[in-house]
Amino acid sequence: MNPRFAVLLIWFGCSLALLAACAQKEQPEAEARTVHNYLEGRFTVSADVDSVPDYRGFEVLVTVSSEGEPDTLGYGVTDSTGAFQLDVEAPARGIYALIVSRRGQILKVDELAVADSDSVSVQATFPVGNRLLRLRSPENAAWLAYRNTKAQYNNTLLELLRNDRYTHEAVGMHLEQAAAIFWNMRTMFPNTMGSEVAAAEAVMMLGGWNDSLALARASEISPDNLSYAGIGRVARQAQARLAGQDAALQQVRDFQARAVDDEQRAQLQSELVLAYMDSLQHDEALAAARVLRETYADTKWAAWGDRAIYELENLLPGMAAPSFTATTREGSAVVLDSLRGSLVLLEFYTPQDQTFQREFAARNALYEAAGDAALRIVSISVEPDTLLNEAFLEGRNVPGLHIFAPGSLGGELAQRYNINVIPTRFLIDSEGKIVGKYVGAAIAAVQADVLSVLGNS
Repeated sequence: MNPRFAVLLIWFGCSLALLAACAQKEQPEAEARTVHNYLEGRFTVSADVDSVPDYRGFEVLVTVSSEGEPDTLGYGVTDSTGAFQLDVEAPARGIYALIVSRRGQILKVDELAVADSDSVSVQATFPVGNRLLRLRSPENAAWLAYRNTKAQYNNTLLELLRNDRYTHEAVGMHLEQAAAIFWNMRTMFPNTMGSEVAAAEAVMMLGGWNDSLALARASEISPDNLSYAGIGRVARQAQARLAGQDAALQQVRDFQARAVDDEQRAQLQSELVLAYMDSLQHDEALAAARVLRETYADTKWAAWGDRAIYELENLLPGMAAPSFTATTREGSAVVLDSLRGSLVLLEFYTPQDQTFQREFAARNALYEAAGDAALRIVSISVEPDTLLNEAFLEGRNVPGLHIFAPGSLGGELAQRYNINVIPTRFLIDSEGKIVGKYVGAAIAAVQADVLSVLGNS
């Protein structure tokens, strides 16, 4: 399959729940519980299931996960007619979980768009099966339209795959149709979260496919959009492809100048760091990362800035790879410096990661082609469950040295190499210097660099 198509399928195969969570915008603690909403409705039971017309006891809960713990935003219980009403108080406008249960059994989990002064009504007869609840309000109508359009597009991609018609032309046609529908939702559902998320997705879909149109639409996005900084990222990448890195840097600055809060400015500052890195202006990238850390210390992006500074100071091509001593699966010690004289492919992974599994055959083929004397592979699992690691390796041909790193991504070894995404690989030359870093589905780039280095040696 064309890599571009695979990326698209993964992107648009993301769950609606994850997209809903991404739509929520963090607010400072002082602004907690600032959005008020009202929900009312009636739940009944099909006579085929229960002929007694007493519908009391349906519990309706609106909730969000806060630091791993559920936080109740609204709660109501039906009376004998099935009627209920409740007030919702949320930390920010966004998409929250709506859970309907009765007699201790969860009957439905859905999504509720919560925005200030949006009154929502709902009626349903249980069991509802896989159908979505019909939540009636301007905000929820927009969110339902967004969800339905996205689901239809996902199904179209799957049908193309199943029928062996997943071609550039077919995907492009359906992609542009879906992007147009998403974009037009701004007119159909003005000033709603659903239309904001849809407009952002219309831009993001086109990035790398139709960069000119993506940039034109990005310029029309308001800074109030929930995904404004993410749109800035797409615009930066599109501008870099069309006009080069200097234009991409200016694109980020333009977005940053229009930003409405420090969270947006901080995220766009991280894009400025990446743009400098992409243009190989490492000193400028380091300066931008320090600005991010110091100017936006109260945002979550300050920690990102710390990691970027570490990377720029320790993990760029040409720098000495951080040394380490670790214990292999078999109990023997491995010292990175002792492997000098050969290329070393250092890979961080988890056994259950699908990208690593898909690239596994290519990884082994590369090892076989290069030979053990020329290429040493050190595989470091950051999965803390030893049983999972052993089960993955059992019965497989997995050449190389195997380390089960303690501490997962928070462990010393993962932090020394600034590992945040799995899989991540580093290629280290025979003198112990970094040749390149490869994040995610990048085994083809690893192969190219290995062959290039070996061909020039």
